[in-house]
Amino acid sequence: MSDKLNIEQLVKTKLGEAELSPSPGSWSAIQRKLRWPQFLRFHPARFNVYYAGVLLLVATGLVVVLAGGKNKVEPAGPGDHTNIIVPIEQDNSDTKGESVDQTGGNLNDENVQPDTAVSREQGEVESASGNQNGTSGINGQEEKSLEALKNTEPVEVISPDLSTEEVIERSPVTNFTSSVSTGCAPLTVQFTNKSVNATAYHWDFGNGESSREENPVHEFREPGRYVVTLTAENQGGVPTVSRMMVEVLETPVADFQIEEGLTGVDNHVVLNLVNYSSEASAFAWNIVDEDCVNCNNWSSIEHQPTLELKTITPDSRSVRLEVINENGCSDTVLQPLPLEVQTSDTRIKFATAFSPNPSGPGDGSFTLGSKRIDLFHPIYIEVPVQIHMRVYTRRGELIFETHELFRGWDGYVLHEPAKSGVYVWMVEGKWTDGTSFSYHGDVTLLRNQYF
Repeated sequence: MSDKLNIEQLVKTKLGEAELSPSPGSWSAIQRKLRWPQFLRFHPARFNVYYAGVLLLVATGLVVVLAGGKNKVEPAGPGDHTNIIVPIEQDNSDTKGESVDQTGGNLNDENVQPDTAVSREQGEVESASGNQNGTSGINGQEEKSLEALKNTEPVEVISPDLSTEEVIERSPVTNFTSSVSTGCAPLTVQFTNKSVNATAYHWDFGNGESSREENPVHEFREPGRYVVTLTAENQGGVPTVSRMMVEVLETPVADFQIEEGLTGVDNHVVLNLVNYSSEASAFAWNIVDEDCVNCNNWSSIEHQPTLELKTITPDSRSVRLEVINENGCSDTVLQPLPLEVQTSDTRIKFATAFSPNPSGPGDGSFTLGSKRIDLFHPIYIEVPVQIHMRVYTRRGELIFETHELFRGWDGYVLHEPAKSGVYVWMVEGKWTDGTSFSYHGDVTLLRNQYF
């Protein structure tokens, strides 16, 4: 008996600390049976029904607070005006016979608030989108109207009775207009500021120049496209931006010179109008009088026309050129006539005084239209076919004679300087029409050592 007890004691001693782990299937079955009792039993270290209840209460409270703040309608005070306008597109199929105000509410139903009506329509959209069979959904036109409603942002109108803090929170609405958006350089533009809720402005004209005036005037001198930017800020320093493009077109440059040309077929003086204009495609030439008001009857649209002095009136003073490019931009320039225009019966003129060149005698030659002060020579309005010019002293001594059309007296006699004083001249000749002419007069010779 003692041996048996000793054997049992031995077995207990050997196997007393041994552990038998259940199989994976047995362990899963045990966990499934214990999961629900553990969830219903309160245990601080485990997620249970008490924790779930607290989270559900907190979530419900947040939903109620958010929904109440969104749908809250403030009562209209004595100084309150319209705050939010939500445009709603009316569906004739559902609201026939009913009047709808601009806030979205049904005026025939006194118990329906604007937000409630919008929520109900949005709920119908959600219900229709969740119905796979399409039996309880709304038609395509209703879905389009409600989609437009959802995408419409409310328009916020600031009441004049709002406090300063409320105004500061409002973002400025930046907007402006311009007197012109396209024009020829230099282009002057008047900008008109139409921003609201703004107290400070900054203009960037896109050409490196800026302004802080409310309604600036700016000149764009170079051609190109400029993005004009207006940044407006409210009292709180909140900025908004508006932009506009101004295009400045290239302007042509008018330029020309008047040069004396060859005589015409009837030996009249001809002027060449040499055109140096740039970036131009059309030209308009005119003669203007002393006041630059009345134009002479001569005009031309050629690139480089010629001008005969006999065709213009004696009061003509200048030649005017106006050039135009493909953009319609123009430029104008005036050049004075180099010769005085005479009446039709004046064909030749003579100077009353001259001052010879002190450096020595010359050949006496001159060009058509020149008025040299170092020579005594005829000034042709019309060039004759024959001429005979003579110069005498006061005692009747012949000291100069020529039959050349473009040769004058240089103030020297036998290569020696003639004395200062008055000399008498005589000119005879024949015009191209065969008529003869004869002129005479006197000229004063003045010696000037600083010529």
